[in-house]
Amino acid sequence: MRFHLIALPNVQTTKAYHLDGFCNITIRFARLLKDLGHTVILYASEENEAPCDELVTVISKDEQKVLLDGCPYQYAMADQRKALWERSIPRVATEIGRRKQRGDFMCSVGGLTHKCLADVHSDLMFVEFSVGYLSSFSNYRVFESQIWRHCVHGMQSNQMGKFFDEVIPMFFDEKAYPFRLDKEPFAVYVGRVIPNKGISVACKAAKLAGVPLKVIGHGEPKLVTDGAEYLGALSDEQRDDWVSRASCLICPTLYLEPFGAMAVEAQLCGTPVISTDFGGFVETVEQGKTGYRCKYLGEFVRGIKDAVKLDPTYIRSRAVGLYSMNKIKHDYQQYFERLNMLWDKGWDTL
Repeated sequence: MRFHLIALPNVQTTKAYHLDGFCNITIRFARLLKDLGHTVILYASEENEAPCDELVTVISKDEQKVLLDGCPYQYAMADQRKALWERSIPRVATEIGRRKQRGDFMCSVGGLTHKCLADVHSDLMFVEFSVGYLSSFSNYRVFESQIWRHCVHGMQSNQMGKFFDEVIPMFFDEKAYPFRLDKEPFAVYVGRVIPNKGISVACKAAKLAGVPLKVIGHGEPKLVTDGAEYLGALSDEQRDDWVSRASCLICPTLYLEPFGAMAVEAQLCGTPVISTDFGGFVETVEQGKTGYRCKYLGEFVRGIKDAVKLDPTYIRSRAVGLYSMNKIKHDYQQYFERLNMLWDKGWDTL
């Protein structure tokens, strides 16, 4: 199969842009497709670490720098840096037109910002391959969790099921995450340091539990309180080292987390997760086995204290079994094979 994979224009597709989740999943998806033996044409900027058969540069690094105009790349969404999208998308449309063949797929996590590409190339199937956002539109969508699929359907006032919507969780290379059996007596918080991520809950609960808290991420350092230590936005390797040594990861997100990648990444390190009891955590955190999903402050405090009772070996084993790329790639293969039927008999296929 052939895939036109469209990156977002605010990043280079390299690990250096690891603070942007859309960049991370695009690189991993390219790896997954190539691991399955498919042809990948990537539409991105100049620097690239995503495996592909052809890199098509649709915005230069110099243009990107000018149009970002000092805005950190991880905050530069379409509504804030509209000129970036206006510069790159017409080029993507033109370059896809030069290369497309019948039966190709276009793949993106750009939501409505890329709907115009689906409209221009309506003879191809446009697949939103990892929907963890509200602005999805395609007839072919892969959601990151069951909870998020039904949340989006509800928000879009859609009470009818869609046969070619699918749920496939985010996937990871388990070899990239260090596993440590012996944990150290501190907790970690990893994520944007903003109120809706529950940073105040993490700081307060850790203090009441008597456990030091290390805070990793970008955002507002002044929100780190109650004696927690702010380490800043670290590299993936530094972050994972801290997480693998911690007694637990605290994920008290206050909104409905579409998936919550860091909770799974921590479990791949054998580290228990203390989370809220809604959103993607309901699917990724096994209550009392890989962590604790909490409903009020006292449960957070007890979860932090009791995390040391959980088995790191089981925690990692479950995460590998559910979320490793070697497992998930087959789910994607089956999904695209099902979509391929639409070029023939589609629903009437027996």
